[in-house]
Amino acid sequence: MFRSLLLFAVMGLSVAGAKSYDVTFDSATKVGNVELKAGKYSLAVMDDAKVRFTNSNGQAVEASAKVTTSEKKYQNTQIDMKQVNGSAQVNEIDLGGTKTKIQFE
Repeated sequence: MFRSLLLFAVMGLSVAGAKSYDVTFDSATKVGNVELKAGKYSLAVMDDAKVRFTNSNGQAVEASAKVTTSEKKYQNTQIDMKQVNGSAQVNEIDLGGTKTKIQFE
């Protein structure tokens, strides 16, 4: 009985830690070390150096990132982008409802 309760608790914690956030890119976009096609993605923070983007078909790619905590909680998810050689490139994503800041190089 104790083993099954412990297993259930561990499984619950792993699911709870895998919160994802929806982001949409209107055009092909470079995010860290990966290129994403235009579309809607589910973003999950893997650890302090990696994030995962999953598209609507379930295909996932991981990008290198610097994940930090800011002093203030972000009201909405915000994406800071710039144009580099005619292509969109993400600098930073601030996750709404959290203090999580994701920076890409």
